[in-house]
Amino acid sequence: MNMAPNIPQLLTTLVGFLILVWIMKKYAWGPILDMLDARRDKIENDYAAAEKELSEAETLKGDFESKLGEISVIQRERVQEAVKKGEELADGIVVKARGEMDEARQKSMQDLDIETRKAELQLRDDVATLAIGAAEKLIGERLDDAKHRQLIQQYIDRLGEMPNA
Repeated sequence: MNMAPNIPQLLTTLVGFLILVWIMKKYAWGPILDMLDARRDKIENDYAAAEKELSEAETLKGDFESKLGEISVIQRERVQEAVKKGEELADGIVVKARGEMDEARQKSMQDLDIETRKAELQLRDDVATLAIGAAEKLIGERLDDAKHRQLIQQYIDRLGEMPNA
């Protein structure tokens, strides 16, 4: 066995390899490298788009959180408005009830005053009638009714003017 290289075969293989490299460079490597460049560009663009979408998503998330905060504030304000309106309504009801109570009390006082005056007049008439009856029994004769009433009325008026009456 001969271990010496076979030069013609080696030269033929080398020339074949160089032709293959030249053909590959001329026809295959350009499209393959273009395809790899295109693939790399596509991956970079996809990555940039994903980062952009992630940034937009973060911005939207921040917007939504701020909107939720605003909604909470608005809800709180509405609840406070409702409470305030309820308190105003309750105050109005209390004021109205107090006014009606005062009116009823004043009307009751007026009615009581009127009834007291009626009772005083009725009492005067009854006292006058009793006094006339008593005077007739004492005198034994019937005097003029108008004269009796006048005398008794004067007597009652004088009783009203007395300090211990």
